[in-house]
Amino acid sequence: MPVERRGIRALQIWCRRVTEEYENVNIMDMSSSWRDGLGFCAIIHHFRPNLIDYDKLKVEDILENNKLAYTVAEEQLGIPSLLDPQDMVECEEPDKFSIVTYVSQFYHLLKDEDNSCCSPSLTRVRISDSEQDSLCSSGENTPVGTPKSVPRSVFTSSNPVLRNNKFSPELSVSLNDSTHLKTSCNSG
Repeated sequence: MPVERRGIRALQIWCRRVTEEYENVNIMDMSSSWRDGLGFCAIIHHFRPNLIDYDKLKVEDILENNKLAYTVAEEQLGIPSLLDPQDMVECEEPDKFSIVTYVSQFYHLLKDEDNSCCSPSLTRVRISDSEQDSLCSSGENTPVGTPKSVPRSVFTSSNPVLRNNKFSPELSVSLNDSTHLKTSCNSG
């Protein structure tokens, strides 16, 4: 049996790992588990605790929880709101594929900021300094793994959705005072 799972199930596992410590959040599916908005707020709070005061949220405030999550995600993280807070109030079972599409944007933006995307039995492979230097000395300021068939303009766009991708050369996310992720070859 494979250790890592793929697709929607893998996304659900990631969501459970990220939200497991949060009261009133239990991601059992990719539909009704998200209705009250607390799952979205918990993901945001897990990675950016200064953006949401999670302890003040109430499970019965479906409309307000969802409004808060969608607004913060769009304005602070550059994740466009694909869902309507009012739909979450009116539908007992939100559309699974809309939830998956929306949550996958959080995953792709935030997955590398902690070990929540990794299986407990696997360790992350880190590139050595010498490997990084040899990759950077090629003269091309393109992040490792950038698809060659995608125009560079996609990665340098002013559109926040396009800027928030794992290949963006300008991506540099401050985690806290003592840690800093860098993708630029020239950064030291």
